[in-house]
Amino acid sequence: MITEVSSDLETFKPLRFGPGLNILLAERHKKSGDRDTRNGTGKTSFIELVHFVLSDKRNGGDDFHKPDLIGSNFVCRFSDHGNEYEISRKSGPADETRKDGVLVSPSDLRKELAQKWFGLNSEVLSEKYAPKFGALLSYFIRKERNGGFANPTLNASTQSGWDSQVCLSYLLGFDWRLPQQLQVKKDQKKDADTLYKMIKSGYLSDGELDLNKMQARLDFLDREVERKRDEIASAQVVDGYREQEATANDLTAQIRSLNEANLSDLDLIESIDTAISEVADANVAGVKSLYHQAGVFFGDQVRKRLEQVEEFHNKVAQNRSSHLRREKQLAQQRLSDRRNEILRIQGALSEKLSLLRSGIAIERLTYLQSELNGLEAEQADLRQQIPRFRNVSDDRRRLKRDIDDLIDAIGDDVLEREDQRRSALNIFASTSQYLYDEPGSLIIGRSKGVGGMSIETDIVGKKSGGKTHMQVFCFDWLLAEASQRQDRFPGFVIHDSHVFDGVDGRQIRLALELAQKKCVDLGIQYIVAMNSDDLDKIEWDTDHFDPRDFVLDTVLTDEPDGGLFGIRF
Repeated sequence: MITEVSSDLETFKPLRFGPGLNILLAERHKKSGDRDTRNGTGKTSFIELVHFVLSDKRNGGDDFHKPDLIGSNFVCRFSDHGNEYEISRKSGPADETRKDGVLVSPSDLRKELAQKWFGLNSEVLSEKYAPKFGALLSYFIRKERNGGFANPTLNASTQSGWDSQVCLSYLLGFDWRLPQQLQVKKDQKKDADTLYKMIKSGYLSDGELDLNKMQARLDFLDREVERKRDEIASAQVVDGYREQEATANDLTAQIRSLNEANLSDLDLIESIDTAISEVADANVAGVKSLYHQAGVFFGDQVRKRLEQVEEFHNKVAQNRSSHLRREKQLAQQRLSDRRNEILRIQGALSEKLSLLRSGIAIERLTYLQSELNGLEAEQADLRQQIPRFRNVSDDRRRLKRDIDDLIDAIGDDVLEREDQRRSALNIFASTSQYLYDEPGSLIIGRSKGVGGMSIETDIVGKKSGGKTHMQVFCFDWLLAEASQRQDRFPGFVIHDSHVFDGVDGRQIRLALELAQKKCVDLGIQYIVAMNSDDLDKIEWDTDHFDPRDFVLDTVLTDEPDGGLFGIRF
């Protein structure tokens, strides 16, 4: 149990505790107004102080590292079956922790206390997902600011499900290694699922891993990589490749231009042949026929004139025909010249193309090498992935079966440990019945899904903050009694005033009365911080139980110097 809390801070109000029920009272001063509260009196700070002294990490943002408290030494004294010892912690740039005046590392201290209070040895503490000192302690010293009173089965709102299951299984006497193994399997399943999702979409068929596609792709890459390597090995880089390529392109353009000119001259020759044929067919016979058709008869003189026209026409036709033939000859000569030029250019082009075909440009070689590097990288990746992915689907199915089996094993373990289960149910039922005349319910078993262990609590009354807090009260006494039977209990339970928020006076009196009875029966200590308003709600029964008999000598007030530290900050 805790016997004393003190400090070298001059204004600090030391607290001395005895066995059984201890009430740390925060009293409203007579001059205080209706809107004044006891939030600054230090009730919650007392909870924080115990955690601070026993913590393993320095939190530079807490109250103990504020300018008014930095450098102060805080001491908690304990008594364990007549064995007295003290633990102190001095806040500073590097907090100092001492046990009985000897400097000790916080981690070593917690290992010692884990063994002393909870029966946890170093081997268990080193295991992944094993019960840890801080998590277990937080069930017996809950913090309101961490959400410690929001859910009976959680010591904080951020506590993970596996941690809660492991801790509660350990404290209640069930096989805590089952939820531990369950979380390990869940991690493995998560890794397998992540690995599965990392596979490229090209290797999936209907959402399922297709190893055949992966192997086929690897086979293709093996062939393609060898082909690329051979191509690069046999490639010769041609000096001035780009210049040679430009010359070849220019020669090709010249040939194209000459062919286009030849087409034009061929069209011209065809037009000339048509014109020559039209000239040869032209005569004046048509004119004579026209006159006869018109019924006009020419005299000899007119006939002589027509003969002269015909002679002139024939000379013009001859001249026209001669001109066309000369034009045709010129076009044919141009065709012949161009064809010879094309043959010459084609010879030069053939030489250039032969040279270009014999090698590649340095840029092309670089591109081929880059292509090869990409193929080799994918090839190496697949060679590494295929062995890992070959059984990934089987692994996922196996892990799912393992998880289902462990969840069933958790349910079976709860059923098989009948003494622990029935004892827990009876303790919770009797505790809640003492407060509300009707027993509350405690249901322990396997979860419906893949959660693992499920613990549900309920007590009579309307859903409210007060009801939740009383469920926490009953559940904590269950943990205290069950864990003490297995020698896994620190010897005390500490609640701050939030445990009675929203609770009426009758339940507060019964809760305090029950706490005192259990302390006597179990030989343990219960420390609760209370507001004087909550104490005033109680209907006194001095002959039976008077909670004022358990109020500490040190009473905190809402005056500026009336709090635990004697200062406001």
